[in-house]
Amino acid sequence: MAVVNFLSDIRNATVANAVIVVFHIYIAFAIEGLSFLVIVIPVGALIAGAYYFKGKIGAALLALPTLAYLLIVPDMLEALTTSGGDEDIGWFTYVIIPFWLFTILLNFMSIIAEVRGTSNKVDR
Repeated sequence: MAVVNFLSDIRNATVANAVIVVFHIYIAFAIEGLSFLVIVIPVGALIAGAYYFKGKIGAALLALPTLAYLLIVPDMLEALTTSGGDEDIGWFTYVIIPFWLFTILLNFMSIIAEVRGTSNKVDR
């Protein structure tokens, strides 16, 4: 039951999403350029809003980046199956993509728990 509580806690989902956003901020500065922040900053704002509002509003806010993540799953799987990973970030592809897929699962569980109202209501 502790695993289910962990997976359905929106706070854990937002922390995992924040790791992805911070990584992409690094990518914006190091590789892609500052124009990449036009995509990353709104996603970060949605995730922060999901943490702040929680409940059904938080679930809706968390659902938007999750839907965007689902659109790039085929690219992620292709990056994992090609030899050498992404040419810009190299072997780190093999770390970030499984974490990203885990984050999508975490988001789904959190969204379902928040919509049903069965999430952990105790503030830590």
